[in-house]
Amino acid sequence: MTAKITPTIFVNTVEALQERLELYEAITKRVQIDVADKSFTVNPTIAVEKSLSQPTTIKRDMHLMVEEPIEYLETCAQAGVSLVIGHIENMSDQKEFVQRARELGVGVGLAVDLDTPMNDLDWTVAKTADLILIMAVRAGKEGQLFNRKVLERIQWLRKKGFTGEICVDGGVNETTIKPCVKAGADVLAVGSCLWKAADPAAKLHQLQELIHAF
Repeated sequence: MTAKITPTIFVNTVEALQERLELYEAITKRVQIDVADKSFTVNPTIAVEKSLSQPTTIKRDMHLMVEEPIEYLETCAQAGVSLVIGHIENMSDQKEFVQRARELGVGVGLAVDLDTPMNDLDWTVAKTADLILIMAVRAGKEGQLFNRKVLERIQWLRKKGFTGEICVDGGVNETTIKPCVKAGADVLAVGSCLWKAADPAAKLHQLQELIHAF
């Protein structure tokens, strides 16, 4: 399987959301919308409902950095979200979260923050997820430096026998993308590297070429 790039959207206004969606609609088929509340950041993004308010032609993954992400599963499913990723740190029951997503017919992922031990994953549940997202920075803020310990975490998941997608989120750019793919990542969630580029389409192409040349 060839690794793929998913642009991320981390914003605190509906106007910024609309602007990013329009930007990415022209160059990709899938985006990850990041939603964070005060349990993860001092500057929360717009709420889940507002993050889903703008119509779009591309597939949306929702990365929920919120308390009890299970409470937003139905809203995401009704809005046609393809995949909902919940952070295990603020989740009462990983099994219940995954089961509820399955009942609603939405793809499901579990996310692990940079400082959270991988053993905090309930492996009997995690191995059934469609995707596991591992942070290469601390969740809740764009523009942080990539932490290479995420590479060991990718390898840990593969050695455990995880067969779903592994997503690396945070600090992914021209320098860090290859080590992630080499370690076994399938999805590279890319934020500021893309939207801050003078030509986001050209930057996305450059990153894709790095993957294909690997």
